[in-house]
Amino acid sequence: MVLDLHSLIFSPGKSVEFDYLPDLRSLTFEGVEGFLEPLRAVGRVWNEASVLHLSAELTARLRCVCARCLTPLEKAVELPVEVVLTDREEDADDVEIIAFSGDEIDLDDLLVSAFVLSLDPVFLCKEDCLGLCPRCGKNLNDGPCGCGPEPDPRLALLRQLLEND
Repeated sequence: MVLDLHSLIFSPGKSVEFDYLPDLRSLTFEGVEGFLEPLRAVGRVWNEASVLHLSAELTARLRCVCARCLTPLEKAVELPVEVVLTDREEDADDVEIIAFSGDEIDLDDLLVSAFVLSLDPVFLCKEDCLGLCPRCGKNLNDGPCGCGPEPDPRLALLRQLLEND
């Protein structure tokens, strides 16, 4: 969504509100199978003493898979975004200052980037998830699998000597 800032730039006290669903169809996320509720961006841009401010709330519900045990799970994302908009590139070194050129800004670039950067690198069903047994594949959160500890391959020769006695 491209937002026209021309009327805001020269009108202190004026604001523009937005409420839309950014298009994320071209993006894929590791561990995310889909969206239960699409990403929604609600916010406003306003001019305060000739400084443009953007405030937004991003919300979504994701259908994910636990990175350790492959259990399906739901993840609710709520992300506040607060930035200052400037038309001067030299001021955009700060993380909370975003540069734009011309009289408009692409909200998709700004808000989708903030959403993607806020996602966890991996999703877990619980913080202490035990994962799957590497030999039999049983979910270890449901209890031990019975495989027992795997013998150390470096001691295989000693084990053969003990078995020969």
